[in-house]
Amino acid sequence: MRDGDQEKYYSLSCNEKVMKFVTGYALTREESDEMFRGFLLENDLDKDLGRYFIEDKISGELIGAAKLDKVGEEIEIGYRIQEAHWGKGVATEVASGLVRYARNQMRSKSVIAFVNVENAASIRVLQKAGMVNVERIEDPDEIKYKFRFLPKVRRIIKRLLP
Repeated sequence: MRDGDQEKYYSLSCNEKVMKFVTGYALTREESDEMFRGFLLENDLDKDLGRYFIEDKISGELIGAAKLDKVGEEIEIGYRIQEAHWGKGVATEVASGLVRYARNQMRSKSVIAFVNVENAASIRVLQKAGMVNVERIEDPDEIKYKFRFLPKVRRIIKRLLP
């Protein structure tokens, strides 16, 4: 994400269904721009960590957004997919790609993700990407699971899924 992409980000953050498990509501333009400013500051801190747009290779259509973040010694992955692309395997492809990048390029020994306990679709995506629920976290504003990538689980899942 770069300065000047505010409109593109707003097209994602103004959707109540997309933002349900992020903020709990669709963002106003001002809220979206404020969040985006924070992303730009984060992106300046590290060449790998930060927020990225997910776009169709051919058309350039915005599909969603992804993140790589450092939490202690672990790399956190995250993603948000436009509603029009739900149910097409995009989130699983993105999550798997982020895990591969964190492990292979960034040499992270531990890749994690957090997901709201009610977000069944993302829980399934993380499981298909070889991640396992390792902790339940009760924050003041939400209850979430912490998932961790486990290579052995990924190999088992690949054998079981078509």
